[in-house]
Amino acid sequence: MVSLEWYRTFKAVYKHKNYSRAAKELFMSQPAVSNQISMLEAAVGHKLFYRKSKGVEPTENAKFLNNLIIDALDKLEAVEAFYNKRAAKESQFFSLGMSPHAYHALFSGKLPAIGQHISFQFEESSQVLFDLVNERKLDYAIIDKEVNTFDTLTAPIFQTSMCVVAHPHVDLQPVAQSIAQHDFTEIEAWLENQVWFSHSATNHYIKLFWLHCFNKQRPRIFTNYTIPNSFLMLNELCKTPGVAIALQHEVNHFVEASRLQQVWAPENAPEVRYFLIAHKKKQAHFDSILTGLTQ
Repeated sequence: MVSLEWYRTFKAVYKHKNYSRAAKELFMSQPAVSNQISMLEAAVGHKLFYRKSKGVEPTENAKFLNNLIIDALDKLEAVEAFYNKRAAKESQFFSLGMSPHAYHALFSGKLPAIGQHISFQFEESSQVLFDLVNERKLDYAIIDKEVNTFDTLTAPIFQTSMCVVAHPHVDLQPVAQSIAQHDFTEIEAWLENQVWFSHSATNHYIKLFWLHCFNKQRPRIFTNYTIPNSFLMLNELCKTPGVAIALQHEVNHFVEASRLQQVWAPENAPEVRYFLIAHKKKQAHFDSILTGLTQ
């Protein structure tokens, strides 16, 4: 019975026309390569290579055999490479940092798709997460800004837009018609008179939303409740009447569960992009982790 390894060895010798270079590619000794070619020749009943002063020359039988096996062997090696890559990803232990709400919104219940051994670390600040990766205290992180440094790998993984959400008991009838008619003056006036929740004392999302949707640098609102965690903020909004500006992917499951109602998602709402980052020394596994996160 012909061994698959003999065919691998044949492929390497046929490609390099040299036993030594084939042995180097296969991490084998030259006598082992020669021995496997001899066994394959015995199995197929034909001489496959003629020795020359600087290597070997394939016979016509070798050329015929190569045409028969090369496609199947390439496909088999591709399957093997994919399996090894997947197995390496699943067996690898790594640490992954992100905001708590990014975890709740994107990964809760989906962990096996990412890996089998993961230590999560939660930080609200993208700058803190970047610093932890840059100092190699974290293997990977998901942040909401693109970084371009010599020591950092960066790849986009998803983007999301901002929207306005409210407690289910907030009456939207007064603003619904204004939204339908694109009456931004009336929409702004209604929003200014609501109870506001925020997850940041600087109101970054609110300011950015006002700039894009109302063409104004500063909103004329006062934040009533600042809860420094977007998931906890939205969870509290489910219990206390008010409104908030949040990222679409963060509010989806609250709206689907009827715990919040979406007030307004304007077409020109600002978008936030998220990126996977790692230290460049993680290059070997970066692509496999990226594939798991974006599947």
